[in-house]
Amino acid sequence: MEAKEVGIKVKKLMRINKLTEKQLAEKIGINVKTLSRKLAGKQEFCASEIILITKIFELDINKCAETFFTNKIK
Repeated sequence: MEAKEVGIKVKKLMRINKLTEKQLAEKIGINVKTLSRKLAGKQEFCASEIILITKIFELDINKCAETFFTNKIK
C-alpha cells in the first residue's frame, strides 16, 4: 500500500477517535511535523509506528490487516 493511502487511513482513524495530530505524534513518539509528512504520504510510517497506531486505536489483528493492507476502511 502506498504511503499516501496509509496516511489517509490513519487520518480517518484520528477523525473517528477525535485525536489530534499533536496527540497522536506524542503517543507514537515523533514530532508533529514528521507525523504531518507521514499523513500527507511524503514519508512512510515504519512498522513499529503502525504497530503503535494499531494499539492506540485498539484494532485487533483482523481490523489492522483490513485497515493497513487492503483498500477498505469502515
